[in-house]
Amino acid sequence: MTDNVKPEPADLAKMDGSSLDIAEQRRRELKQLLPAVFTETTGPDGQPVETIDFERLKAELGTFSDVYEGRRERYGMEWPGKRDCMKLIQEPSRATLKPCRKESVDFDTTQNLFIEGDNLEVLKLLQKSYYGKVKMIYIDPPYNTGKEFIYPDKYSESLETYLAYAGLVDDEGKKFSTNTAAEGRFHTKWLNMMYPRLYLARNLLREDGVIFISIDDNEVENLRRMCDEIYGEENFIASACWQKKYAPSNDATDISPSHDYVLVYLKQRRLNDSGKSLSTLNRLERDESMNKPYKNPDNDPRGEWRADNYLCNKSAEERPNLYYSIVNPNTEEEIWPKKTAVWRYSRDQHKKHEKEGRVWWGIDGKNSTPAYKRFLSDVGGKMPTTWWGFEDVGHNDEAKKEINKLFSDTDRNFDTPKPLRLIRRIIELSQGREGDIMLDFFAGSSTTAHAAMLHSVEKSPVNF
Repeated sequence: MTDNVKPEPADLAKMDGSSLDIAEQRRRELKQLLPAVFTETTGPDGQPVETIDFERLKAELGTFSDVYEGRRERYGMEWPGKRDCMKLIQEPSRATLKPCRKESVDFDTTQNLFIEGDNLEVLKLLQKSYYGKVKMIYIDPPYNTGKEFIYPDKYSESLETYLAYAGLVDDEGKKFSTNTAAEGRFHTKWLNMMYPRLYLARNLLREDGVIFISIDDNEVENLRRMCDEIYGEENFIASACWQKKYAPSNDATDISPSHDYVLVYLKQRRLNDSGKSLSTLNRLERDESMNKPYKNPDNDPRGEWRADNYLCNKSAEERPNLYYSIVNPNTEEEIWPKKTAVWRYSRDQHKKHEKEGRVWWGIDGKNSTPAYKRFLSDVGGKMPTTWWGFEDVGHNDEAKKEINKLFSDTDRNFDTPKPLRLIRRIIELSQGREGDIMLDFFAGSSTTAHAAMLHSVEKSPVNF
């Protein structure tokens, strides 16, 4: 005899009427044990699927097969669809840019362009007119967070079809490929979307051009390797950390992410005659606190200066050419540095400093150690670093407030817009001269265009 117990609603929710999928359970267990043997390939429907690399599994278990041992190993980045990306890049565009005079302001005289359409097709169309002419590119592409991002199955869609992407289907109900949370964070779709666009973007850059790309932890590694391949590892400048939040998110699982990245690459690194890299980016404007140490106690006609250390942390054994005596011209005393901390400059450099009046012996001329007179006019701007704090370049909340001021329809607002101060920092670093051309082919909420307009009014004209 058994009790006829009616399950509680909570128990019913757990019972879906199907048995345990043993194979799927074993795959999950294997992935926990050996995650390296899982990879992405293309399924019969052309969509990426997660599979097991059995040759890699054999290698992990120490049972190399002849096939695996015969593989030619090489350093590089491969993924399903990369070969098709190269074909896509070489396929000419048959689209045409259509002027919209009624929607434009000063169409015949403006120096700026705003183009609606598939940015891949637009990048192809810009190749003729803007090849090698763009000074700076900034993009804020999809971060591949597991949410949907627009990615057409075909690249020859019309503008009308492209504008239907927001609904993910066209008028006939045709579906477009997206990277959904249900599919997981497949990297191949994102790589196939980004590779041809970054490749074509490089063609548009000037020889001294530079590209800035916003990204988060989900794809920063793949983006870095992809840019190393397209732009050249030697043209990497920095991976700046932008502090996008000023407070932790309590809904985070383990650690609340507080920063995104801005990858910076050159089109072509420039070298001087001795093979040393030349600077491409501008320095930032100096603030008052940085200039405070500069004084002019001796009324030097060259202006304000500060005393710099004439010694370095190298020993006489390490730098024998920097261990020599210096004579104080005021006291005629012969002065030697310590053997554990020799002079910072060579004998010839010191003689040049004396000739230029850059050696400082104190207000009475009797200091026991000289100092170097570093003039404010020589130091230039503030050297940028890889840490971009929100105090200097803004954060997400600031950006959302900026968007809210522009749009009354809050449904159109973006979840993660970039603050104006962040884009203006990028413009300040990259701009070379008046009339430089800037490009943003993931325009989003048009923050780049807004920042360019402000910069043109307050600093110098740039074209967007």
